[in-house]
Amino acid sequence: MISPEETARIARRLDLNERIVWVGRPKPTAFALSTVPVMIFGIAWSAIVATIISTAVRDFAETLREAGFAWHRTVPLLFFVPFVVAGIAMLGAPLWRYLIMAGQWYVVTDKRALIMGRLVTQSRRRGEMDVDVDRVDHRNGLSDLFFAASSVIVNGRPQPFGFRNLPTAEVAAAERALLDLAARRG
Repeated sequence: MISPEETARIARRLDLNERIVWVGRPKPTAFALSTVPVMIFGIAWSAIVATIISTAVRDFAETLREAGFAWHRTVPLLFFVPFVVAGIAMLGAPLWRYLIMAGQWYVVTDKRALIMGRLVTQSRRRGEMDVDVDRVDHRNGLSDLFFAASSVIVNGRPQPFGFRNLPTAEVAAAERALLDLAARRG
């Protein structure tokens, strides 16, 4: 269930006289598993970068022994810093995604639907929502609810906006709350 701290956090983001109808949270492991291919690519990336850097460092060490310390020989090693950072980011992609999604909440109020992250809140008011709610059930026991078009355009079409990776047992209540909100006028 929702803790008092999370209730207070959600209440701070609501408008005056706005009432919560439904609250749920996504399954963060599903988001983390979706980044495993990135992590696998990061393993190969890091191996290649490590091989190149080890060769460059060995050559650099020989240069230091021959001529003493020289700045013009040190600076090129800084070229590899972005590649190392990119490798670390790819290797940690599942963990980062899990941590980001663990703090996310989906909220339906009597005035709008919100996706609340730790830092960013996205919302769609009644007028911005489709009358129909598209439900997609997956084999892994999770479901998605799409209820609006986002501002992201891919191939000339707006991408769907909604609640992703909700446990299927909770989807019926969320779907009912979204349909009631979309159908309500005024």
